Amino acid sequence: MNWKPTWVLLAAVAVALAFIVFVEHPAREERLLQASRLVLPGLDPASVTNIEVQPWGQPMVRAQRSDQGLWRLTQPVSYPAQRERIETLLQTLAKLEWQDRISEQELKDSPDAQEKFGFAKPPFSLLLQGAHPARRLDVGDLSPWGDQVFLYVVGNTAMYLADAGFLKQLPREMNLWRDTALLDLTQLRFQTLHVRAAGKEFDLEVNPTNRLWYMRKPVPARADNAKINGLLGQLQQMRVGAFVSDDPQPDLEAFGLQPSAQTPELTLSFVNGTNVVAALELGASPTNHPELAYARRRDLGNIVLLVREPLRAWQGAYTNFLDQHLISLSPVYIESIVVRGDDDFVVRKQTNGTWEVAAAETFPADAILMQDWLGELSNMPTEIEKAVVADFSEYGLSHPKLHYTVQFAAKAGTAAAQIDFGINQSGKVFERRADEDFVNTISREDFERLPRVSWQLRDRRVWSFASTNVVKVTIHQLGATRQLLRDPQGEWTFAPGFHGPPLINGPELEEALFRLGHLSAIYWDAVGDSGLERFGFAQADHNFELEVKGPKGVETLRMEFGSRSPYTHPYASVVRDGQRLVFEFPVDLYENFVEHDLSIPAGLLPRK
Repeated sequence: MNWKPTWVLLAAVAVALAFIVFVEHPAREERLLQASRLVLPGLDPASVTNIEVQPWGQPMVRAQRSDQGLWRLTQPVSYPAQRERIETLLQTLAKLEWQDRISEQELKDSPDAQEKFGFAKPPFSLLLQGAHPARRLDVGDLSPWGDQVFLYVVGNTAMYLADAGFLKQLPREMNLWRDTALLDLTQLRFQTLHVRAAGKEFDLEVNPTNRLWYMRKPVPARADNAKINGLLGQLQQMRVGAFVSDDPQPDLEAFGLQPSAQTPELTLSFVNGTNVVAALELGASPTNHPELAYARRRDLGNIVLLVREPLRAWQGAYTNFLDQHLISLSPVYIESIVVRGDDDFVVRKQTNGTWEVAAAETFPADAILMQDWLGELSNMPTEIEKAVVADFSEYGLSHPKLHYTVQFAAKAGTAAAQIDFGINQSGKVFERRADEDFVNTISREDFERLPRVSWQLRDRRVWSFASTNVVKVTIHQLGATRQLLRDPQGEWTFAPGFHGPPLINGPELEEALFRLGHLSAIYWDAVGDSGLERFGFAQADHNFELEVKGPKGVETLRMEFGSRSPYTHPYASVVRDGQRLVFEFPVDLYENFVEHDLSIPAGLLPRK
């Protein structure tokens, strides 16, 4: 067999492969490089996990990306880094294009190119490491006009001239990349917050189910969620004003941070289980700058300078952090309320979101009254009367005037709230929850708004009629009487024997009757005829009667007015189903229509 043609063929293939590898492929890469004009083609910012920046004559700045995507300085100090700054630089480098290029041949013709373009002692040298092969970029001198900078990618055969704007993103010293956030609470897992200020301490703990805060020490109690979350939000937004010292063994006394009875001025310790995951200490102020304070993250060790004001609230008494409302949860979590007051009844939420009252009779609760009541439970303010009480009799709480058991939905993750209300001999109202040692005070007006008898939750609709069916109006006021009739044409006239100025304003009277036909009480105040003197009906001596046509003939509806409630609503009274109801009348309806159209003019009233 003749092997010569085969060897010739193999040799030709080898030559072709060598040409592709050593000539054509580099040439193609070179063409691609020129076509893309990217300084670092193929750089994927997301794949970079380590970046080093070496400023000439300064310590190296090195940052590493964690598996969670967070950046941290590892040199010259270990400290959280500003993620946005580093990733912005990486994005800029990935898109950075050269504007001019010095080829390999041009560099050969200029043996002093390294010194000439600033690469003998580069102002910056960058190393990018990660999933792909490492890239090293040296930054040389600026162009004569200062708007461009010479760049050299180690391993390449050319140098580049690119826009110098990206230099502003390079850290000339480590503090430029340090995270200035005081605390990143979004990344901090903790359940307990220990607060120490001026030698006094208290512990706050968050319920992992409903995210409500509770005070555990010095007394168990509900904490003010809005206040605590607001202060934590301020902590999240606080920024370091200046990095003062990285000495691992600083002179703590010089900064007011030495451990003693009175210093640091404030310590906030964030605890998960038994581990302190972060601790912030606040010390003294620099000379002539009382608005600033030295501070130290105990877990980081360095000392920084902060604005003092956002931290002042943490230095207050523990009582400032207590929830001074009847309940802490949103009313949407309330499922039922058991009431022991002037009578005993239960209010339960139905599957369609309405409420039902179960007492001697069962009836739907008025939606507006329920909304107001539930809002009062979560918004009504209280004030601490006494922190720890052994004898509740002096507060009227041994035999409470009113007791609520508020049951919450299972998803709320909290037990029922047992709330007692008492009144002492001077008429002051006190409140206490069974799960707390405090006795609180609430205003008498707020207490009067709390339902303590089932009828207070009944439908607020007083009556319902069409104004066009009203055929006669009789007004009695301070011994005087006025009577109006609707004529066959539907116009209003004085009844026989009644007359006088002013003339009847028919449209206004019609509007008043229309509004009365859709009347709803503001609040129910009493049922029955006892105790009516407190509503001022006798003194006002003002009532009207409406004769209204209906399916069963003409019905007479009577309403009586009294004095004003503490909320300026006039008291009013009607009789329904043989039972007197006293309620608060809408003040706008009274002042704009009743006083004008259903009262007797002052000039026609008897003189006293």
